[in-house]
Amino acid sequence: MKIKLITALLLITAAATAGALQSDNSKPIEIAADHFSGDQVSQTAVYTGRVEVHQGTLEMHGDRLDLQITPKGYRVGVLTGKLATFKQQRDNPNPKISEWMHAEADKLIYNEKKDTITLINNARLTRTENGVLKDEATGQTIVYDIRNARSVAEGGSAGGERRRVTTVIAPRKQDNSSGSADTTKLRSSTTLAPANRTK
Repeated sequence: MKIKLITALLLITAAATAGALQSDNSKPIEIAADHFSGDQVSQTAVYTGRVEVHQGTLEMHGDRLDLQITPKGYRVGVLTGKLATFKQQRDNPNPKISEWMHAEADKLIYNEKKDTITLINNARLTRTENGVLKDEATGQTIVYDIRNARSVAEGGSAGGERRRVTTVIAPRKQDNSSGSADTTKLRSSTTLAPANRTK
């Protein structure tokens, strides 16, 4: 039976708030895993076992990462796990607010050129301020635009069961409490310098 999709466009963003930290883009990508294999000719790499990806405040965790570098130097990564996770701090004009985006799914696809994360199966996207949940979206598939802080969620139906997109949006209130971003130390890392891209 053909799966029917229910599509919803939602904006998870606070007033006067930009997207991800601009400084993250200039940072090198560090990847840690239990095993690595790469092919310089095809510009591909496979990381397996306790995979960690860090770039500034961006963090991704999963069981396996398939990474490919396009001819123009952009990276496309497919991270899988139970569950694969992503988080990144966002720019906020209020220095007292530590704002983060969190995502989890069975599969995460990171497209550096488009600056998007695609969440596939058991997808969940949340936004927190100082550790407090503010917004949440769940669905079968979610595409998150990191640069513009926009997301598209899809719910489907299979086996006679209809699946819907669910969103929770908290009331906007001024949060005067201070917060700090959590950090994770790498066990060991492979460092990739920022790509030299061809326009």
